[in-house]
Amino acid sequence: MEGTSGRRAEHEGERNGPGDGPVRARARAEADMTHTCERMSVDPRFVKLRRRFAVQFSLLVIVFLGGYLTYLLLSAYARDFMRVQILDSINVALVLGIGQFLLTFVLAWAFGRFSARSLDPLAEEIRDRACEEDAIGARVVNR
Repeated sequence: MEGTSGRRAEHEGERNGPGDGPVRARARAEADMTHTCERMSVDPRFVKLRRRFAVQFSLLVIVFLGGYLTYLLLSAYARDFMRVQILDSINVALVLGIGQFLLTFVLAWAFGRFSARSLDPLAEEIRDRACEEDAIGARVVNR
């Protein structure tokens, strides 16, 4: 039929024809995934993981923005301080500007290190438990 999408016609054929099995299997798999996600979202360990990530991310953003805004405000309102010569042609403004790059790399390193030590093991534990529960659920459904 002209004017209808192929996707709609494809679904109608699947519902009415012999291809009913794959559609139901896919719908069942999606329902199982939804159920697993809902169950995991209320798991205390998952809530703990989300909270740790939120605290870590918030601290990271606060430190980064604090450093950047300090540099920005010093550049705008403390011009005499920023003009102070450290070496021959190097002043405080240049050192603090380059320090912004250093701050970015240090924060990225700290984020990765903290994540590997604190977040990743907890996420792996949650993932393993979810996979185990899915395997148990699959065995029960197949019986």
